Amino acid sequence: MAASWDPVEEYKAKTRKSAERFEEAQKSLPGGVTGNVKFYSPYPIYAKKAKGSHLWDLDGNEYIDYMLCFGPLIAGHAHPKVVQAVKKQIDSDGSQTFGAPHELEMRMAERLEKIFPFADLFRFTNSGLEATLHALRVAKGYKKKVRIAKFEGAYHGSYDEVLVSLTPSLDAAGPESAPKSVSGSYGTAESVMSNVQVLTYNDISDAEKVLKAHKDDLAAVIMEPVQRGFVVPDIEFLKAIREITSDLDMVLIFDEVMSGFRMEGMGGACTTYGVEPDMICLGKIIGGGFPCGAFGGKREIMDMVNPVTRPKNERVFHGGTFNGHPTVLAAGMATLDILEQPETYPKLNKTSDQLRDGFNDLFGRLGFDAHAVGPYSTFNIVFTKGKIADYRDAAQCDSKTRLRFDFGMMARGIHYHPDKPLYTCTEHSDKDVVRTLSAAEEVLKKMKS
Repeated sequence: MAASWDPVEEYKAKTRKSAERFEEAQKSLPGGVTGNVKFYSPYPIYAKKAKGSHLWDLDGNEYIDYMLCFGPLIAGHAHPKVVQAVKKQIDSDGSQTFGAPHELEMRMAERLEKIFPFADLFRFTNSGLEATLHALRVAKGYKKKVRIAKFEGAYHGSYDEVLVSLTPSLDAAGPESAPKSVSGSYGTAESVMSNVQVLTYNDISDAEKVLKAHKDDLAAVIMEPVQRGFVVPDIEFLKAIREITSDLDMVLIFDEVMSGFRMEGMGGACTTYGVEPDMICLGKIIGGGFPCGAFGGKREIMDMVNPVTRPKNERVFHGGTFNGHPTVLAAGMATLDILEQPETYPKLNKTSDQLRDGFNDLFGRLGFDAHAVGPYSTFNIVFTKGKIADYRDAAQCDSKTRLRFDFGMMARGIHYHPDKPLYTCTEHSDKDVVRTLSAAEEVLKKMKS
């Protein structure tokens, strides 16, 4: 490996204005960012503008964007139909929002019910985080139990309960057959830890043993059917979890904030794999680039929040001033319109396949123990020989080599968050694919020399 080539220094040389803005931002923002996911060392690119599949930073560098705001922008930046829908909504309503009920709440709920027919009713939130929070609260109220189960390495938002065992060190995580509950944030109460049972993803036998052992006190199992957007499930595993939770009378919640609308077609992993949960959580794409989330499920479960059928002291609380924001839902409806066009998913998935296959061809030809993994329009790049079946497999990948690759790519105009998945959009072109793979080949050859 050539000591003379330092991809981070190359990145820094091309992003001096981002470095300056980062130093300035730290005076008013902890770490210079408004959420830790936006940070990476030495500093993140500061965006100036974007259009379609491309983004420009403060230095005027142009990038092909595979971050896409961590996935929501499946139609690219500022798609004309989305922008037009937002402007039309504000112009016709005379306000950006009301607080009072609005017709679009009902129309979007009806649309989601057609896409996810196992869900009889939906409620809207302002983020995927809120969607999972309220879904869990509803499930616990419905079952009159407070403990839940989640899978090690799964992300469901940034509140204490679901941060448990998000990225535990393998030294502290316990045996893979029975993972320990490990705090995901300093300041987590011990009572929170004791109410979360941790399971191993893609392992039927161990999950069944743990769930049966705790069948009397678990209200629900929440899971990303495609963990972290790229760890693909064994279909038999998903089917088994569905069967086990049904047998043990636990609510099964699919968190499809990431996988929703990014699988084979309209719908999510539940549609692609044919496994129906009791509840589903959505976000990202249904807001069309604006903050939005939703949770839905079977009527008898969702009735727990119903102010018409249940007295106040027998209800689960759900509220939010901006829930069902009409401007947001207008953007979301326009995005779904784009996705419903018959040519959309074949083109989107073809682009994704070309990128994923192209990366894997390069890794093979140039002799790297690496592969691009993930279904359809979300995938990740992992530097490892082995298969990625769960969190522990992913945690043992070569992260240092991955970061060298990432900064080399960003220095060549390919934008995504280091060490995170890549997302494709309807606006990525064949030219984008060629340019991306050309940059990857150049970076990998530098890494080899």
